[in-house]
Amino acid sequence: MTTICTRYGLPVFQPTTNLDLQDALTSFRNKHIIPAYLRPSERRLIFGTKHRQLLADNPRTTQIGDEEVPLTWIDRRTEIPNRTRLFNKAVDLIAQGEGKDWANLPALLSGLKSTGAKMVGGHMGRVVRKANNAGRLGSIIQCLQQVEHTGLTLKDDVVLSNVVWALHDLAQRDAWSAEATEKAMKWANVVSMLLETEEHGGGKTTRAGDARRRPEVIGLFLELAAVQAYKHQGGKDVDGKVKMYTERLLACIGDQAQPPSHAPAASGPQSEMLNGVPIYHGLLLAEKVLGSDLPRPAQARRIREDYEAGLTILAQAIEAQEPKEGSYGAGALRCWRECLRD
Repeated sequence: MTTICTRYGLPVFQPTTNLDLQDALTSFRNKHIIPAYLRPSERRLIFGTKHRQLLADNPRTTQIGDEEVPLTWIDRRTEIPNRTRLFNKAVDLIAQGEGKDWANLPALLSGLKSTGAKMVGGHMGRVVRKANNAGRLGSIIQCLQQVEHTGLTLKDDVVLSNVVWALHDLAQRDAWSAEATEKAMKWANVVSMLLETEEHGGGKTTRAGDARRRPEVIGLFLELAAVQAYKHQGGKDVDGKVKMYTERLLACIGDQAQPPSHAPAASGPQSEMLNGVPIYHGLLLAEKVLGSDLPRPAQARRIREDYEAGLTILAQAIEAQEPKEGSYGAGALRCWRECLRD
């Protein structure tokens, strides 16, 4: 047996009792990740038809990190499952399985990144939604913190939007409880810090479209701070965050407020509602918490009223579609109806 030399290690999957998930992870590792780590000469060995008998007669291994990996011949025509479908299947099985199965998400994303796949937009947004629906948003935060390995970045607008929506949903679906709001704020602070880095945001330079100046992002930070102050701190802005985020939001929006469209999206998430509600809700509660200390009160009230009017009409239009439970439309209506108004 011949052993070929070393390079940095392969992603490591954690054991799981879900046999279907174990099969999917093993297949992804053997058919996609390992070939991506091999040298060109090694890839020719495992994929070249003429080398099939050679590897059978003279088994070879290669050292990848601390692991000795056998070079096994693979029939490219019949033995390599579609990478995207296999990845999505693994994510689905993780979401359906035990909580500990989420420990495999960083390695799965790292392995995907090693293959050179450009899995952006809807694919990564889907991962965030699956994690949020399973109550595992913390796994997404972990992957964002390991961006150099996982490739999951807030520079991807779909990832950013889904993370922002998930932070709102985390607090709202538990009726804005102290525990859920505190957890959402903790992770929102992590997201805020990540947006200051080059890997997730603009770093030291503020560029056009910078997430740090996007109303829906600042609106989410304001909403969580305002809910905490209004519901859990006796209506007091104890740490000054409500006023700070109100000032930032008003400066960001300026005189160019763009309330939501009155027409629902034909398909997919109702982004106008999901982006608009935290802005409206945050300003509504900021008025209650700050009172006479509300920054730029005339502007703040005008923006809040404009958003309220637009969201009300949008909600009526979505209601007219009679969305089914669990649909994007139903989720958007819940987002609107469960604001704290009393």
